[in-house]
Amino acid sequence: MNRLTTLFVTIVILATGAAPATAQKPLKVLTRDTAAIAGPAARHARSFAAKTGIPVEVARTPFAELYERIMLGFVTAQMADDVLLIPSAWLPDFAPYLAPVPEPILEGRVVQDIDPVYRDALMRWRGQPMALTIDGDLHLGAYRRDLFEDPDIRAAFAAARGRALELPKTWAEYQEIAAFFAGREIAGERRLAGTLEAYARGGQRIWYLFSHAAAYTNHPAHPGAMFFDPDSMRPAIDNPGWVRALREFLALRKAGPGDVETLDSATVRKRFAAGDAAMDIDWADTGVLAGALRGVSGAVSPVAGHVGFFRLPGSDEVWNPATLRWDKLPAPRSVTFLAFGGWIGVVPASSRRIDQAWDYLAWLASPEHSAEDVLDGTSGINPYRSSHLEDAEPWRRLLGERQADDYLRVLRESLGAKTVARDLRLPGYRAYIAALEDQLDRVMAGEQTAEAGLKAAAEDWEALTDRLGRETQRRHYRLAMGLPVVE
Repeated sequence: MNRLTTLFVTIVILATGAAPATAQKPLKVLTRDTAAIAGPAARHARSFAAKTGIPVEVARTPFAELYERIMLGFVTAQMADDVLLIPSAWLPDFAPYLAPVPEPILEGRVVQDIDPVYRDALMRWRGQPMALTIDGDLHLGAYRRDLFEDPDIRAAFAAARGRALELPKTWAEYQEIAAFFAGREIAGERRLAGTLEAYARGGQRIWYLFSHAAAYTNHPAHPGAMFFDPDSMRPAIDNPGWVRALREFLALRKAGPGDVETLDSATVRKRFAAGDAAMDIDWADTGVLAGALRGVSGAVSPVAGHVGFFRLPGSDEVWNPATLRWDKLPAPRSVTFLAFGGWIGVVPASSRRIDQAWDYLAWLASPEHSAEDVLDGTSGINPYRSSHLEDAEPWRRLLGERQADDYLRVLRESLGAKTVARDLRLPGYRAYIAALEDQLDRVMAGEQTAEAGLKAAAEDWEALTDRLGRETQRRHYRLAMGLPVVE
């Protein structure tokens, strides 16, 4: 009997005594109402119950209502759930109501195997471990290798652009390639989109804009200044780096399909997997959905076996927030952006079954169970453990050797990059994002310019920071960006 099994048997004995397992009330888990995240939560709830005798009930709520339902439970002292599976960005708002991660879990493989980028950035708040990472999110690019390696296409690109068709190192090169492929009919196929990105509000478009901005707004000499000046908390989202990123993001709509402004991230990956585009930017889900040589339901993407991957495009210059000018870099630099960051599991301090709740989360996120989930393109769970990236064989069986090795290489390089930009994460997060989304709506509708929209959003952010407390927000922001805090 291994250590984990022994632990769970002991839990059952201590928790239930002589009472039959069926007499126990179920642990209550709350998360979103989709197969992503909720699917694995329910699947592993069944195996957890079979192993320990502790029943688990997974409740699902529409994502748009999840935050409010949880916060209402906290502020009214009516929280009925034992486990919450939530976006990592919500941790600052919920942390005062949560139980910390137990030391035995922190010291064991369940936590120590998590890649430090996710473990250090997402599980802690104010220095204390309050959550367990159950998903790892960052953006990367995917492309159709069959198109990029086609001799006729390569010749046409060289003739049109005066250079060889290669993977984009910069956002400018990415735009050029997207424009070249946009509208082309390849071998009798329907006309291609040059690339796919999400533009629908509520469809994760904000993280696509952030991924563009990461390259231009993370100066090596000024870490943590992507969203705010970490000393003054003046918003940075209206500087020239952000303006360039937004203009670029908007211009790329011309390389998309006719309904480009309706695309959410789920549609992006589905359409790329259907062969509708030469490239896309997405989370790692695209790799599994488009590249799998054996689908979960038996269906296989028409581009399976012909998918390659690239790190987020970068830039050879970056905005300097101190000198207020562009600085030239020695070479193009890709900045990894932890878009959304990933999902986490937390336990309300009000739960009367805190130990069992953490045991369920440790079971759900275990190296063994999560290794199954990351191979399932419907799970919503992307690689976040060292072990996920070290063992190539399961990936080679799923994707084939060439695709798998390319996929793992890009993920390893992204996580091991010199510059890894963290997503926005501080109290009032949803209000900050909503303010930016409101202005982005107006910019996309042509009601105002990129400069005007970002300036208005920055003014909204400034007012929010004043209302929430500038000094407190400064401290929280510095912690979230991994910067030292002087009390």
